[in-house]
Amino acid sequence: MYGVSGIPHCQWGGNLNYVGGGTSTLPAYISRYNTLSAENSPAEMTLELNTNETGQLAFLLDVTLTANITTTNNKIVYVLTHNWEPGQSSYFASVVSYEQEVFNLTTAGETGSYEHVITMASNWDLTKLKAVAMIQTFDGTHKIHQAATAGFSGLLPMFTANITEGPAYLGVQFTSNSFPQNGIDSWEWDFDGDGIFDSTEENPYHLYLTPGDYDVTLRITVDGETAETTSADLIHVTDGSNVSGALSGMWVSDFNPYTITDDANIPAGNELIIQPGVEMYFESGVRLTVQGKLVADASSSPEEPIIFSSNSNWEGIRFMNTTEANLIQNCELSNANLTAISIETGSMVDVIGNKLFNNSSTSAGAAIDVSSCTDVLISRNIISNNTSSSSTPGIKCTGSPITISNNIIVNNTGTFSGMLMTSASNALIENNTIANNLSTNGTPYLFYFFNSFPTIINCVIVDEGTVFFAPFGNPSVTYSCITGGFSGEGNIDADPLFANPTTGNGAEYNGLDAYWWLQSTSPCIDAGNPDAAYNDPDGTRNDMGAFGGPNALEVTVGNDGNPVAVVTNSSIDIYPNPFNPSTSIALNLTENDKHHPVSVNIYNIKGQLVKTLIDNEVVNANTLVWNGTDNYGNRISSGMYFAKVNTQSSNLTRKMLLLK
Repeated sequence: MYGVSGIPHCQWGGNLNYVGGGTSTLPAYISRYNTLSAENSPAEMTLELNTNETGQLAFLLDVTLTANITTTNNKIVYVLTHNWEPGQSSYFASVVSYEQEVFNLTTAGETGSYEHVITMASNWDLTKLKAVAMIQTFDGTHKIHQAATAGFSGLLPMFTANITEGPAYLGVQFTSNSFPQNGIDSWEWDFDGDGIFDSTEENPYHLYLTPGDYDVTLRITVDGETAETTSADLIHVTDGSNVSGALSGMWVSDFNPYTITDDANIPAGNELIIQPGVEMYFESGVRLTVQGKLVADASSSPEEPIIFSSNSNWEGIRFMNTTEANLIQNCELSNANLTAISIETGSMVDVIGNKLFNNSSTSAGAAIDVSSCTDVLISRNIISNNTSSSSTPGIKCTGSPITISNNIIVNNTGTFSGMLMTSASNALIENNTIANNLSTNGTPYLFYFFNSFPTIINCVIVDEGTVFFAPFGNPSVTYSCITGGFSGEGNIDADPLFANPTTGNGAEYNGLDAYWWLQSTSPCIDAGNPDAAYNDPDGTRNDMGAFGGPNALEVTVGNDGNPVAVVTNSSIDIYPNPFNPSTSIALNLTENDKHHPVSVNIYNIKGQLVKTLIDNEVVNANTLVWNGTDNYGNRISSGMYFAKVNTQSSNLTRKMLLLK
């Protein structure tokens, strides 16, 4: 703002300067300081950084002239700094706003009130804001007549939302960033603009059930004084017809089909719960990335699986660096052309009781690809009719010593047609049925183990080619029925006598329509590891293959009267639902689960524990009653809640709605 006539150049108050250095510098500085200190300002200023009547952040300035101002072209300068502290070197970088307006007062006794509104940035911390106001002439030496500073004071309701647009049911986490940071007595939230406050939590979570646009209001109170702010049309809830971007909340079959038209993601901190019967169709090349939490669980409704598919080719689900308890259970995943399920960089995922079919890949595992993970369970899935041009159509693991149990892996076609494991993927491969797959490698191999030494136990492995390509050493194989035989305790080489397998190998034969359980005369029955820890659910010795062991697949009769292989788990029913004031939770436990501890807890939509009904106990009663109170006996408010049941074999979740 000042013309510089030499270096170094120092300027004070707009009208005193000094050029030069040396021993005369300090005396010159002191002389100018004393001259300035002796001057009388023609103005008195009172400055606040606060909110105006409409709730906006503003400079509120009162000025009284105590003497005449004779300069012309006078202005009020408003400067706002953020995160500046005395002594720091980057002073100028801390200025986040600089504005001016004309100042017309000239005569002693005149007064004026001024307001300058500031748009609040989402990354500003109110405690680190400093307002500076100056009366200055912009002619001549730019003399400053008076200045004042102020930090923020007063009440300022502010909030953020983790998501503002998406399909119903849209789950929104609101966070209050209001000022003051401490000492607020109450928060009141109106989520839908109807004038009724819906929550008094500081940071509430709200589930929007109906498509539409919604205003959101926050009111805060400190010592009887209130302030509120409203964001008009902040939340935009859609149907399921055009989905992309960030996701949060709960998806239900009422809005079927959900059409994902562009890449979608569940960011860290967000959670998407997908209910039984939901159908999702992805446009070509579209992928769902999970960095938060995905729970796609239809285990409570075996006849209503969750569908992930595409009318062309999508790129599957990618779990990336998420340590949440992700779950994919009783889902059908098909028509992915990269990999159906990719699990990467330390992610935690349980993949249980799904059908993965008609997926394709080049270098990845067409059905499931796991990289740099340890906490992954792949259990009781049917993996069939997948293809891969240069990898495996089944399961690929890189640096991932995970557990793979009770899966049916059949009629897939690829370079290595069953599994591919590299970089110390020392997996536990237990009670799987792997049969009628086709290897397109020059020398056909079912498994490729490179620098990996998995443990294979209680499996049925049927292959026309060479079973293992393992350059650095063979896997440990015991109590398995394996074509051609293999050294190891309890291994046999025999026809497993499947009930009704496909008549050929590879994806051209439909492995989903075949029956892969064992005939009663099968040599694999009661031939698995005799240790009681491996016993079948009925307590008898382990049967080799996917229908044996404590987590066995079971056979039931389908709607067409034909037998089908299903994943049978414990389940729960809730009635009435919605309810007021109490509801019954019916436990339908498998014989195995009846002999092991069970936990039953009630959670709110934020995932906070509300009520513990059973805490890790073997239960005798089939029905529990919840009377709508929390663990302290307090009546809870209306809203969506979740009953979560943990058994030895499964984790079950059912929603319930309390209406008052």
